[in-house]
Amino acid sequence: MHRRRFFSFAAGLAVLGGCGGCGGPGRPFTGGLTLIVPAGRGHDWDPLAHGMAAVLDAEGLARATAVENHPGGPAGAALAAPAGPPSRERSAREPFPREPFSRAGRLLLAGMPAVAGAEIADTAAVVDSTTPLARLTGDWAALVVLPGSRLRSFEDLAALLRRDPGGLVMGGRLEGGSDHVLYGMIAKCLGADARLLQYAGYPGTADAVEALRDGRVAAILGSARSFTREIAAGRLRPLVVSSAERLPGIDAPTLMEMDVRLEYIDWCGVFGPRDMGPDDRDRAVALCDALDASPRWRAMCEARGWNRVYLSGDDFRQWLTGETGRARDVLRDLGLLKAFATTCWGSCVRRHYM
Repeated sequence: MHRRRFFSFAAGLAVLGGCGGCGGPGRPFTGGLTLIVPAGRGHDWDPLAHGMAAVLDAEGLARATAVENHPGGPAGAALAAPAGPPSRERSAREPFPREPFSRAGRLLLAGMPAVAGAEIADTAAVVDSTTPLARLTGDWAALVVLPGSRLRSFEDLAALLRRDPGGLVMGGRLEGGSDHVLYGMIAKCLGADARLLQYAGYPGTADAVEALRDGRVAAILGSARSFTREIAAGRLRPLVVSSAERLPGIDAPTLMEMDVRLEYIDWCGVFGPRDMGPDDRDRAVALCDALDASPRWRAMCEARGWNRVYLSGDDFRQWLTGETGRARDVLRDLGLLKAFATTCWGSCVRRHYM
């Protein structure tokens, strides 16, 4: 796989401007606000950004909140940014412009894919190249198979991984992304050699499900929420979930119940520019605090199945530092911290399981 695939995870990091126009703690942002999403419209955390914008405006916490999508690489995102003149010379290791904040606030929404992408691309870690503000929401993961799979339980999968780590192909979203990292973590917890794992990454969960039905992969990992209908209809069978407690509508044990000391969520957080001043940082954190405390926001999260996992300020930075280290260790074990000689993307896997 080419490293350029992973630069797209950091696209939003190149387009942050500032967050001026700030008021007091009760009204953290009195000016306009722009939320940067390193993904296309309707993908990844884009729906969350639009929901967040609607609540911020409705609650009077910001004025005329906009969402900007930057699904391409960092160069295109930097050229599209209004914060300072476009520059093709800006280093990927210094994704934030050094100019003072503009009058319009600009914040980035990103999560584990950005953290892993920075590690794989060998750029500055997200925790160092941004100002972490708050962790907002997340998706618990589920590991699912077809109803007739020879893997009748998670114990079957665990036994196979211990005996022959490369004996099956796991499917999920992009290589090096949240699902792949989780698979590596599960293998490590089971004492399996993560270097031998076979993983096929696909553009989205629907593509991974299709690969499962075609017999190209034996099982898939992904957002538990995205599998709920298929599970209810009997078209997919869950083996395990990554949450601390069992999930409604999914009859499967947690990893912790299976003696895998692991809890994992595909989280989304809010970040400011690296050179954010203390006052701007405090006001931005206050904005996130006010959002999470909003009954309107909580009702929206409940209705749309977004799990609130709120953590802000220094607590979020400390947690992110640990999460970055955990991801780095797994990515190293998976062999993803070195260049790849292949450009295959899921299609390289030919083993069938039907």
